[in-house]
This record gives sequence, structure tokens and C-alpha cells, in this order.
Amino acid sequence: MSWQPSHEPVRYDQSRVARLKPLWDAVDRLRLPPLRLRKLRVLLGALEVQIEDGGDSPEVNALLIDALRAGVRHQVDADAARPVLRTVDAFAQAEEQHWAQVGAGTLPPMVVPPEEQLDELMQAGYALEHASQFAAAADTWLAAWDLIRQLAQPKMRTSPSFSRVYHTMQSVHDWSVDAAYALGNAGVDNPAYYEHQLRFTREYHAQFPDEDPDQVLSMLRAQAEALWYLGRRAESEAVYAALVEQLPDEGFGYIGWSDHYWLSRDSLQEYDTAAGILQRALARPSLNDREHVLDRLAELYGKWGKFDAQAAVVAQRAQGESRRWWQRSAPVAVPPQAAPPAKKPGRNDPCWCGSGKKYKRCHLDADARSKR
Repeated sequence: MSWQPSHEPVRYDQSRVARLKPLWDAVDRLRLPPLRLRKLRVLLGALEVQIEDGGDSPEVNALLIDALRAGVRHQVDADAARPVLRTVDAFAQAEEQHWAQVGAGTLPPMVVPPEEQLDELMQAGYALEHASQFAAAADTWLAAWDLIRQLAQPKMRTSPSFSRVYHTMQSVHDWSVDAAYALGNAGVDNPAYYEHQLRFTREYHAQFPDEDPDQVLSMLRAQAEALWYLGRRAESEAVYAALVEQLPDEGFGYIGWSDHYWLSRDSLQEYDTAAGILQRALARPSLNDREHVLDRLAELYGKWGKFDAQAAVVAQRAQGESRRWWQRSAPVAVPPQAAPPAKKPGRNDPCWCGSGKKYKRCHLDADARSKR
């Protein structure tokens, strides 16, 4: 028999682990008291740990199987033990066949479940993105999206409903936002990726039409951004207009729209238009993230050279903080205006501005546009 020990896991072997299920069921049917049942389940757990990702030993497995047989005989009489022992024998025969194929070199290739393929694509994309290989990350995540579309069923109208069926390590809900903006990052060097970003966000909305408002906001912003950088400004404007009509109290919808007019390297520095969009947001009494809209407007006025207007906005921001202080009866310091750090934080790290939000939900887009 040819076998080499390995400390490196291969991949989770679902079909091989599934052969243990009849054994788990047979042991459970013994109706043992919890402490006695635990002794047998520990042996079964040890077997599962051995075989789940390869690199195991036939000798170790055989010892665990013998220990399980002895444990069953110890816990129950011969009549009660008989069906469990038959199930153990069936598993042992399947293991003998497995190791015979290993020795002969005829073991068929492992069938990789779709959710495991999806996991691998997602994690590979993150690794490439962290290495600043944006195009390769985008290509990898487009392949992941194609797989998601193949697996999704019509009744899965949200990404969480997809994840309840396919238990991937990475939440599809969170990954999809990262993927949308990774495509935009790749588009800086190759505008073809803006086309991919546009297609992805549209397909995502069609696939999962009942997503939560935060997700809708992210996807529509990414869609509008792709259109803008493809030179399809009128279509981009239409998407932003639809976004703020659908989610009129989401401050970051207005921020994303406004940023195009004054933060992008290729913008015409249309400060008045940008300010008008932010003032439209501030007219909403129930605006979410009002403080961030005010911060952006103050920053805009400073760059525009309208320092009196900037001071008025800063005072308005401080007044809002003071009002919340009285409402909570606890002191809250107004955060100072922070400068962007030399090293960009990770997408899921706290934003450098001190807002408490993740970087991807706060200054990521503005920082990226200011460098274009």
C-alpha cells in the first residue's frame, strides 16, 4: 500500500465524510444516556477528523474503528449492538476499498461541491486584491459571480437566502459589495472593467431584488459610478436620481452623486452642483448619516475657497453633536477633522476620519476618486 503522511489538508471530502452518517444515526438510535452516548460520539468524531480533509492513515483509522466496535459492545448487550456493528462493518469495507484504490493509484478525483468552489474563488480574489492585483481579483470574482448565478434559485430573492442554502465561509452579502468596488478599482487602469462593474451590479439587482436598503444603496452607487466613468453621464445621473428617490434618507447616496462633481480628477470642479446635491440631502429631516454629509459639504466649501460657508457648516455639525449630547446626557466630543493617513486602511477597517464606520462605507470612494 502506498501512503505518504501529510500535514497539509487537501480539501474537505464531503462524500467520504457522508459515509459516516449511517454510523452516527445507528449510535443515536441506541438511546444511551448523554454521558455514555458521548463516549461513542467522541470516537466517531475522531474518525471524522481523520478522514475529512485527507492526509490520514489507514492504520490509525483501523484502530479507531476497532475502538468503536469495542465501545459499542461495552455500552449495550449483544442484541442492541448487532445493528450498529453491521453499520461499522459496512463503513470499514468502504474504507478498505478506498485504501486499495489509493494503493493502486485508481482513486477517482474528488468531487468538489459548488459551495467549496465558490469559497475558493472568493478567498483567491481577496488574496489578489490585497496584493494590489486588481484585474486578476476582478476576473476571479466575476467567475465567482457566474457560479452564484448558476446555483441561485428563483425563490432566493436576497443574498442571505442564498447563504442559508449554500454555507460559504464568506457572506455573499458582504462579498458582493467588495466585488462591485473591486471591479471599479480594476477599471482605473482598464475601462473595460467598468463594463463588467455595470453588468455585475445590474445582474445582482435582478438576481436578488429584495435586498436590504444598505445593499441596494451600495449596488446602485457602484452602477452609477461605472456609467459615469464610461462617459455615460446622463445614464449615471438617472441612476443617482432613482437612488435618492428610492432611498431619500440615505446620506451616502447623495455623497456618491456629489463627489463626481468635485473630487474626481476628471471632473470639471462643478462645486455649485455638488453643493446643491448635498444641500438637497440636508433638507431631509430624517436623513441618515447627516454628520457625514455635513463633513463632506464642509470639505467641499474649503476646497472651493468659500471659508465663511465652510465655517457655518462646521458650526452646524457641532450644534448637531451638542444636541445629541443633551439628549443622551453624556458628553460626546466633536471629532476633529482628520487628515487621510499615509497608508490606506483596509476596506473593512475603521475609516481614518473617526466616523466609526468601515472604510468601505465612508471615505473609500472619495479617496479613490481623488487619486484618479
